[in-house]
Amino acid sequence: MSNRFNDLIAFVLPLTSCGFLISGQHGIVGALLWTVPFWLMLLIDWLNPRLPFEVSGKSSQRYYDGVLYGLALLQFGNLGLMASYVSQLSWDGSDNLLTNLVNLVVIRFLVGTSSGTSGIVLAHELIHRPQTYLQILGRLLLCTVGYDHFVIAHMRGHHANLGLPEDIATARIGESFKTYWQRVYLGYWRYAWQSEQQRLAESPIQTVHLYALKGTETVEGLNQRFIKLWHNQVVQGMVLEAGLLLLILSIYGGLAAIMVIYQAWAAVRILEAVNYFQHWGLGKGEFGNSYGWVSRSWLSRYALLGLSHHIGHHEDENRQYYAVAYSEAGPNLPYGYFVMNLWVKLDNASYQKMALHELTRFKRSQQKPKIISKEVAITD
Repeated sequence: MSNRFNDLIAFVLPLTSCGFLISGQHGIVGALLWTVPFWLMLLIDWLNPRLPFEVSGKSSQRYYDGVLYGLALLQFGNLGLMASYVSQLSWDGSDNLLTNLVNLVVIRFLVGTSSGTSGIVLAHELIHRPQTYLQILGRLLLCTVGYDHFVIAHMRGHHANLGLPEDIATARIGESFKTYWQRVYLGYWRYAWQSEQQRLAESPIQTVHLYALKGTETVEGLNQRFIKLWHNQVVQGMVLEAGLLLLILSIYGGLAAIMVIYQAWAAVRILEAVNYFQHWGLGKGEFGNSYGWVSRSWLSRYALLGLSHHIGHHEDENRQYYAVAYSEAGPNLPYGYFVMNLWVKLDNASYQKMALHELTRFKRSQQKPKIISKEVAITD
């Protein structure tokens, strides 16, 4: 199979969500059947087929950008379709109650998983692009899951301080996912806010004078603070996220707004589970030096836009997803990202036991003496 078709695997989950939402209300069995594509992908990721990795360079730049635009359209569309679907559910009668509850669970599962594995991953790709309009698109995608401040925490914090104590995104030795989640969920926001405060304090921003009240230092100071607040990217994101939620609330009602929040929470949990196992235990370098854990899962590579080639991403964060190099310079994950995501949440103790064993193996492999071959010149 050529790379052109491999990259289309990223559409499976968002298209499944879209198909569920546009095909009308479902019975209990019908709704549950729509989750089958995810379980099939999970099975493939568990089997972990290690097919040869190719550099996706056979197609044009326009083709790969088309993949990104298509995924972005699906993310925005699925959010609107979900709100509309939820608003049309009828709650009359006990039969409807059970059926609707199953539908809501499936909606959260499909849309939340799609937002986490497609929407956020797509946003991650776009915020690393040099074009301003693509960075804005990435931020808008993050607003659909209430996580716009991730841009600052990721770009200025994680990439700049990878492996250092300042990097809150690197999970520590012995740290459970529950503890990590509690630490980073608000920790990202605090870091982003402090980073913006520092940036704005160091950046000159032209003050717009309030001519009607010009001449008082108090008004001038308030004016300056207002302008800086307006330029604060964290505030901008919060305004956009609140605006989106209020728009959905006013058009589709309270239940739809709750489901938007619920799918956002599920999507962010997926993101942070990935961040958790991508760098677990590598913070202080005591188990060897590496940018991250290695995954050879073919499915994870293409379904997640090259995210599983994470070492290559940190080696060159400006390289686009289809050209990120695969590297084995790190400890190995036994499964792909889909399986690992569930493992660290459902049985964290066994995950940590495996991870410590693999880190010890990786450390020993780095300590082995390297054999250097020398060419010996033979003379008569």
